[in-house]
Amino acid sequence: MSVAADKKIEHWKNQLLDLGKRNKMINYRETTRATLKLIEPEFSDLFERLVINENELIFQYPVDRDSDIRTYSILQLLGELSCPIPVFLGDIKTVISMNERQKTLKNLRGKSKLALEEQGTNILYLCFGFIEWKETGGANTGWIKSPLVLVPVSLVLESLNSPYKLVRYDDDIVVNPTLNHLFEAEYGITLPDFDSDNQSLESFMQDMEGLVSEKGWKIVRETSLGLLSFLKINMYKDLKNNLENIAQNPVIKAMLGDAKEINNIPEELKAYNHDNTLPKECFQVISADSSQQDAIEFSKRGSSFVMQGPPGTGKSQTITNIITEAIVDGKRVLFVSEKMA
Repeated sequence: MSVAADKKIEHWKNQLLDLGKRNKMINYRETTRATLKLIEPEFSDLFERLVINENELIFQYPVDRDSDIRTYSILQLLGELSCPIPVFLGDIKTVISMNERQKTLKNLRGKSKLALEEQGTNILYLCFGFIEWKETGGANTGWIKSPLVLVPVSLVLESLNSPYKLVRYDDDIVVNPTLNHLFEAEYGITLPDFDSDNQSLESFMQDMEGLVSEKGWKIVRETSLGLLSFLKINMYKDLKNNLENIAQNPVIKAMLGDAKEINNIPEELKAYNHDNTLPKECFQVISADSSQQDAIEFSKRGSSFVMQGPPGTGKSQTITNIITEAIVDGKRVLFVSEKMA
């Protein structure tokens, strides 16, 4: 690749790589609405119940008339006798009041649900264990707290009056990949892998303690629910590990400034008369105007192009027709979209 192309790829990598303190994968801070620290069940018990046994866990809520009328009546009587006893149902206890917790859970569920619908990715994770560490640069640098084991989860709310449930989301458990990249690059430390089927969480934490003890860093056994995203670090690794493929791909080369390989629109398509196409040769399932017919014909001929237009101009319909024409031609189609719709 040319020097200019190398510089552009390096720029892409730098744009994807966020190793600053604003990144919650590096500098995890408890906030009012984006994180929620859990104190019960305790560290290992919570992991055992949620991950190993795949139980649904319920956030604690007070006994009321709807949940248990008999217990509620007894508690009411004790309250009238000046002997109130707070009794709660459920599994998970947090550090904040129930009213504040409900607001936080609502925000976490709403944002994670939106990300799943719009981008097809889960961003809600239960963080098991943290490492408290300091940057190289002297004793004046502050402590940084980073999450270690990330378990994908979902918040379920069956009705407005029901308690929130925490359930395991069907995705891989990962050791913080962004932190791992930073430690490898800056300190020569590679975080150990964690396989929940063959290794206990406590064993992993002990491995971490042995790995960082010489530096005076600390491993904290805490759990916190938060919104995290680390897709960009995976994109960074793709760029780093596939430079040879990038150098050979005509579309990527065009993005890097060398477009000569994809400017191959046949001359007959530049003023193509769609009226010459017989109805029996057309397999489109949705009506299309002349500009949309151009895009469909480009696709059938294997020409690379970008189709753009404001909302409501028929881009999705055109994609549908492109796919149907490709299927009829016996082609396999990979369709990728950021939005679930």
